Amino acid sequence: EGRSCATSYLGLIALGDASVLTAAQAAGITRVTSVDSHTNKILGIITEYCTVVYGHAGKGAKKKAAEM
Repeated sequence: EGRSCATSYLGLIALGDASVLTAAQAAGITRVTSVDSHTNKILGIITEYCTVVYGHAGKGAKKKAAEM
């Protein structure tokens, strides 16, 4: 399971990367089987978008992930 998030302030400024690729790389996933997303809002001022990726890691993926 890999996760990536981005945060938006007032819908004007966004920081982070909530892409599927970033989430997969965070966990060393080479074959994605499913993707989920979550959104959390705080008073309409701050919004956090998170992408969660599930899948299978290829050979040496744990080693590559540790090197990152």
